[in-house]
Amino acid sequence: MVYHHIFWWKFFPQKELNQIYISVALRNFALSLTSLFVPLYLYKELGFTLQQTLYFYLFYSIIFAITTPLAAKFSTRYGIKHSILLSVPLYIIYLLLLYMLPVFNTPLIIISTFMGLSIAFYWMGMHLVFQRASDHKHRGKEIGKREGISIIATLFGPLAGGFFIKFFGFKPLFIVTSIILFSSAGFLFLSKENHVRYTFSVRSITNKKYWKNSLFFVSRGTSVMATGVLWPLFIFTILNNYVSLGLVGSVLAGVGAILIIGTGYLSDHIDKRKIIRYITGFVSLSWFVRAFVTTVSHVFGATVFGAITMGINESPMAALEYDKARYNITEYFVNRELFICLGRILILTFVLMTGSIAGSFIFQGFMNLAVLLF
Repeated sequence: MVYHHIFWWKFFPQKELNQIYISVALRNFALSLTSLFVPLYLYKELGFTLQQTLYFYLFYSIIFAITTPLAAKFSTRYGIKHSILLSVPLYIIYLLLLYMLPVFNTPLIIISTFMGLSIAFYWMGMHLVFQRASDHKHRGKEIGKREGISIIATLFGPLAGGFFIKFFGFKPLFIVTSIILFSSAGFLFLSKENHVRYTFSVRSITNKKYWKNSLFFVSRGTSVMATGVLWPLFIFTILNNYVSLGLVGSVLAGVGAILIIGTGYLSDHIDKRKIIRYITGFVSLSWFVRAFVTTVSHVFGATVFGAITMGINESPMAALEYDKARYNITEYFVNRELFICLGRILILTFVLMTGSIAGSFIFQGFMNLAVLLF
């Protein structure tokens, strides 16, 4: 019995960084099965208005911001991996409430609350885990691996999700997603939870030393919401098909993964800021182009162009973010997430006020230029 236990244990990764890679990959695959389609599930399948759908994400962003300091306190007291583990049942409750929405008319603000809580606890734990396990000299490569592997894992997620929805519906898909999410958290506990002493004070939120990169972090938040919510809503009216939408997501993932991994290796040997300065204008251009998409060929062309530019940009930019977290890293990441949430709120408010999703891509193109200030 002992022999068999040892034999099978060898198949599991022993290095903590590899455990992180697998955990992130599983989680991103699970989320990719549903996240691309959730805005449309609310808007098209359940008949919520565009404004109600956007308010759902607005509430989620507010809850994310409010509970990030709470997640930091939890991580410092109970452990950073336990923060990630707690995020899983919170996300499953969010999925369950979505699943039951046609039966129980749960207010969207409650559903978005569980989503915000889950994401806050997950990212606070993951940032601290990765900061501790990664190495400054190789962080570009390690960021590239983390992002690239997770993207490769999601390569067929949107397409599989699209087929799943078409033939089985949304409800079984939510169940499959929940099972994979628990597996993703479990991989992190292949190594022991080392209780590192982190300090955090809520008063740090008003500390101006964390504000110097605020505009850059706000632009990161606007980008997340434009990519994950506004772009799918915009192009579905052109594609009018879940499988086609899933294919767009897979194309975006495939092109991005290759470039993120490659640029990650490169950024450890070339000045990261040079790469960022070179590509930033093209990233902004890719957002301007999206505002004028009208046909299926335009959708795929704009998607590929955006994947190329953002794929080159992501690894050096993310590596610089972790490099700057040198002192009180908990306070750094709390303030980072708060400004990112502010960006999410800002672009959603823009669309709610103007009624123009296409206009938000122009807005994002200009916001992206804040990268040059980082």
